[in-house]
Amino acid sequence: KYLLILLKFVKMNVKKKFLKLTSKTYPHGTEAQLKNHLPNGFKEDGSGNYFIEIGVNPTTMFTSHLDTADRKQEKVKHVIDGDIIRTDGTSILGADDKAGMTVMLYMIEKEIPGLYYFFIGEERGCVGSSRLSKVWNSRPESSYITKCISFDRRGTDSVITEQLYGVCCSLEFAKDLSKRLNNVEKSFNFKPDPTGIYTDSAQFTSLISECTNISVGYYNEHSTSERQDIKHLEKLCEAVCKVDWEALSIVKEPGYHHDDFHDDDDWETDTNQNFQTHN
Repeated sequence: KYLLILLKFVKMNVKKKFLKLTSKTYPHGTEAQLKNHLPNGFKEDGSGNYFIEIGVNPTTMFTSHLDTADRKQEKVKHVIDGDIIRTDGTSILGADDKAGMTVMLYMIEKEIPGLYYFFIGEERGCVGSSRLSKVWNSRPESSYITKCISFDRRGTDSVITEQLYGVCCSLEFAKDLSKRLNNVEKSFNFKPDPTGIYTDSAQFTSLISECTNISVGYYNEHSTSERQDIKHLEKLCEAVCKVDWEALSIVKEPGYHHDDFHDDDDWETDTNQNFQTHN
């Protein structure tokens, strides 16, 4: 009894957890090997995905994906240079998306209310989330989830407002979330970013009001030069546990689009980057 009470106050070591999760790669088809890293009480949804719900009828679904962008499973040889973790160049790192998985495991440990989904096959066309989206309206969670937050974006400052199929969240929602994150961690500079490409939250834009993707601090994903800013990940884990997710502004109706949705001179984003990959 006393050991369980003590464990509630033990803080996850984010760096150690990340290094353990990225000790090898997990191409689609090997995701089940990660079951022993998932929290007690997780369930399978019938589509190959794993989930756990914290709280009663939480309004936020948090997502990350378990697979990595390679075809063959490989051991990862880490190289640590200050706050940057990369590989020796013989494999990808898999920070895409073990960084997101780390954030969610941290939140679950802290018992932050939410529906936590660990998807399979994101790197093969969002296999798991696509399957779930097709049956979403038949699931009880569809009656109370109003926002979907993916932790699967490169860099350190994006709250994604547009993905492959157009607008995924309202500017008001993105501004509200950015400000809340920046307020709890003064070194952050999150802002709305319309240059998203494609991740699991895109599957739910016609089903859930506000869907976005948040920067988790990795760069050069899908390549052997992939790297993770572990300091950003540590700060993000702390910050997301201090955000009042239930209080976020919900403006967009599911599937809503319009052309000038993101015209706002006060929230400029750099759109001159080279976006060759999916997040």
